[in-house]
This record gives sequence, C-alpha cells and structure tokens, in this order.
Amino acid sequence: MDLAFKKIELIEWLAKVHDKAVIMQIETLKNRSIKESYEAKLKPMSSKTYKAILDKSEAEYKLGLVTDPETFIKESSEW
Repeated sequence: MDLAFKKIELIEWLAKVHDKAVIMQIETLKNRSIKESYEAKLKPMSSKTYKAILDKSEAEYKLGLVTDPETFIKESSEW
C-alpha cells in the first residue's frame, strides 16, 4: 500500500469518527508530531556564537540601525 492511498484511507476513516475522545487523541498525536518535527530542526548554538550575535545586535543598536515599535507595527500591517 503506498503512502498516498494510506492517507486517503485515514482521512475517510476520520471523517466517519464521532467519538470525541478519539478525535482528541488524534489531535494530541498531531500536535506532538508537529512539535517534534520543529524541535528536530533546531540546532544548539555555542556560547561563542550567541555572544557574537549579541555583540552585533548591540553594535547595530548603537548605530541606530533599529526600528521603533510604532514604525514596525505600521510597516508590518502593510505586508
């Protein structure tokens, strides 16, 4: 059985489920899967790298290379 067929089979089965507990279990499984997938992509950062990023951010702030919150909100609302 290929994966696409299995997905369709599961979707059809899920459409017929009326037990709230089963739906909640599936939702928990889905959320756990999403979380684990996201966490697997995270890469730890060394303290040296972290400090370098912090130093760069502080330097940019001192140079005025920042956006104030009001401007950011206005700009982001136009995205």
